[in-house]
Amino acid sequence: MSKNNQMNNETDIEEGLPIWMATFADMMTLLFAFFVLLYSMSSPDPVKYAAFANSQATKIGGSTDQEMPSEPLKDQSEIKQELEELIEDMDMEDKAKVTQDPRGVALELDGDVCFGSGTVILKDELKQTLDNAAIELMSNPDDLRSILIEGHTDNQMPKGEIAERYPTNWELSSARAANVVNYLIYKGVMPGRLTASGYADQWPAGATWGEVRSGKVNENFILSKNDTREQQAQNRRIKIIFGVK
Repeated sequence: MSKNNQMNNETDIEEGLPIWMATFADMMTLLFAFFVLLYSMSSPDPVKYAAFANSQATKIGGSTDQEMPSEPLKDQSEIKQELEELIEDMDMEDKAKVTQDPRGVALELDGDVCFGSGTVILKDELKQTLDNAAIELMSNPDDLRSILIEGHTDNQMPKGEIAERYPTNWELSSARAANVVNYLIYKGVMPGRLTASGYADQWPAGATWGEVRSGKVNENFILSKNDTREQQAQNRRIKIIFGVK
């Protein structure tokens, strides 16, 4: 080999990368493949990942969701007014009334609207009323105030087949209230807001909360409030109370 060729070869070696770089590159490639394999075998928790992403967005002043303004809660006077308008729109002034109860605003629906004597099946007119009330007054997700459903009966004891399932008016009135609650839940009302209670014939229509609490509602009082079929129909009622809290 000539002297010139030897010098050219030495120059080529000097101008190339150091030999150790090849080994280093191989090692980095292996490490990269190793970590890719580890990641592919892992199962990241999407909930934790989302929480981390949200926290980081908050720290830098970002927002993950656009906050929607909440619907304002209706006060008792607004609820009372809307219930009265609902009754008027449905032409039910002779079958329903709105009263002020110590526990809140109450909508009372006569038995002719709600149930037949000795039955627990909701009439179509009751369903329609519940539908309208649920849309107007029970659909706000921010409203957590209680809704009390009371079932009441006349003083006629259950008879026939219904008596086998509901032997007394206590069971019958409780079942009526429970059926109304189940229907409202089916319509989307939050279950946690609803409470069902049965009062049998012990709270006739027209009797006040104070009269019931004081013991004035005795057997003679109940008989006097069930003299006519009209009175009995009024007593077979459902009472819906929109609580103050």
